[in-house]
Amino acid sequence: MFIYSHNPNSEGAKALAEALKATRIRHEKSTFKGAANKVVINWGAHNLPEEITKCRVINTPTAIQVAANKLSFFQQMSNNHEGPRIPPWTTDTDQVGRWLNAGTTVVARTVLNGSSGVGMLFIEPGNIIPVSPLYTQYIKKKTEYRIHFMNGRIIDTQRKALRPEFKDGREINWRVRNLDNGFVFIRNDIVVPGDVVTQANLAIAATDLDFGAIDLIYNEQSNQAYVLEINTAPGLVGTTVTNYANAFASL
Repeated sequence: MFIYSHNPNSEGAKALAEALKATRIRHEKSTFKGAANKVVINWGAHNLPEEITKCRVINTPTAIQVAANKLSFFQQMSNNHEGPRIPPWTTDTDQVGRWLNAGTTVVARTVLNGSSGVGMLFIEPGNIIPVSPLYTQYIKKKTEYRIHFMNGRIIDTQRKALRPEFKDGREINWRVRNLDNGFVFIRNDIVVPGDVVTQANLAIAATDLDFGAIDLIYNEQSNQAYVLEINTAPGLVGTTVTNYANAFASL
């Protein structure tokens, strides 16, 4: 088994290769020769060298391209009538204006392939609407989850939590729960609401990906979960590495 990563320095790909005892394919000066009987795990790459296309590729570049672009991902989920619940979205500024007039906060996604909150602008009623390729309604959430899947089944579940050292009275950005704002993924002693699992499974069924990590938010008041995106090169540490390795080894 081989691994080709979109980022040759990806720590997740390195950890997975070590756990699987797999070979990582170089980006430069590679001597890899493709063959139909070889299996290559595509770790987030939109494009593959010709030799890799001769192999059995897990996660095609086409499926990754759709997932990596927030607009195309929302379109894919929306086009499936049995797809998951996602935040209401639009590319139309007139619709954004109607949302704002109704008192709804809107998120402009100025970078369609951004991660960790890159390119997110929060628009409040009364604000000027910035030019953006995608807008979504802001959904308040109590918790955020990451659901990992492989071949149609869930293999790992995590929840975002605030690191203890950030609970010292400093102002917390609860809207954007990324590493810079003090949030990390945990798995111990978490309770996953039923609708989080339901929406994750609907997302799995609606995507063409063989594996990935689904990010969801959960609104406790409505008891509803919303799918935000699917990561095709998620960070892997500890138990998550083992769960991925076991799932890939069983292919």
